[in-house]
Amino acid sequence: MTSYVYLVQNGDLFNIGVSNNLERSRISLRPGELIAFSITDKPEVLINNLRKIYVDNRLPGSDYYRLANSQVKECRALLEGDGSNNYFQPFFRGPSLFLLFISSWFLITYIIIQFAVNPILSKFS
Repeated sequence: MTSYVYLVQNGDLFNIGVSNNLERSRISLRPGELIAFSITDKPEVLINNLRKIYVDNRLPGSDYYRLANSQVKECRALLEGDGSNNYFQPFFRGPSLFLLFISSWFLITYIIIQFAVNPILSKFS
């Protein structure tokens, strides 16, 4: 199910959260202003990574953060920038991961045979 990961500014505090209904979250966080959001099928990964990045800026016991301007720009770039929905995705997955694994397996096997097994066998010939 599609969810939204958002950054809302309320004064000098910022809320980093996740919601299935962005409009309802905007209403509940009034008078805050929506700064950035990302639409994703796996919000847990993105929200957990954002919270880890800004853990030192978190206000205890809340989802609010005290962020510097550079951190706001960075968070906004992560949410809205090019490829932001795939920012925390693995580079190889599916068939490309399988092909990488098989080709690596053959390469390592070839190297072991050439440099470990062949020198030993050539001594017995």
